[in-house]
Amino acid sequence: MNNGDASEIALTEDYCNEDYVNSHQLQQDHPCVIDIIRRKYLHSPSAVNGSVFVERTDVIDPSAGQSSIVLPHLNNKTGGFFVECGAGDGETLSNTYYMEKQLKWQGVLIEADRKSFSRILASKRQSYALPVCLSLKPYPTEVSFYEDGIAGEIYGDKISNLEEITTIENIANVQCFPLYSILLAVGRTQVDYFSVDVEGSESQILMSIPWHKVDIKTLTVEVTSRRQVDVDSLTKYMEKQNYKKVGLMAGLGYYDLIFVQNKEARHISFDRT
Repeated sequence: MNNGDASEIALTEDYCNEDYVNSHQLQQDHPCVIDIIRRKYLHSPSAVNGSVFVERTDVIDPSAGQSSIVLPHLNNKTGGFFVECGAGDGETLSNTYYMEKQLKWQGVLIEADRKSFSRILASKRQSYALPVCLSLKPYPTEVSFYEDGIAGEIYGDKISNLEEITTIENIANVQCFPLYSILLAVGRTQVDYFSVDVEGSESQILMSIPWHKVDIKTLTVEVTSRRQVDVDSLTKYMEKQNYKKVGLMAGLGYYDLIFVQNKEARHISFDRT
């Protein structure tokens, strides 16, 4: 059965499930993929006193500086929209906490570590949240994931006999979805800020995005390698997607690259499609 035939299947749990979308490598915008995300993984923003937003004037930015670098490129806008992948507990070192609490942004928090995700839910963030990883392919996948708090990362392929393995600790099989699928599930393809911090898989995630179908204004991308060739390779790839590197943050054992959409080049690209 090809993807066209599959789209005619009723969106029921009997057919529309993880095994089906993974094994058939369904395209990112397939109705079944979007339905699974909404039905099984997507947690809606927490409402406080009947309102999505809680206005604050005393919020301290817990990020390592990413938000303070990105916001000026967005004219310090209020009411923006973010996606934070590798969101941790939603507070500690969060790149988006200040945006949400101080500037009334909304967004999507993505965190595959189960303990960290439970803390996101407990923190009552006013954003969507999903206990998944971003797929390294342009279709849904399942992988093994090393759970280690803010240092969690994709371990490798799905482990079929995980319950029998006793030599590997803190490993869980996790469902992954493409970023584009998640954006469609929340009804948003325009993103002001995309934070990617997944301990080594950032480039593969970026290369799975259909850039002509999304409008992402700014990004911070962690690069765990300090090799200049790796930084240059990612920079050249993003330049081809009509982004320019406007900064580099050096941390303990990592770089954060800051990219801003090249508006002039982006405009030309849209005119050609």
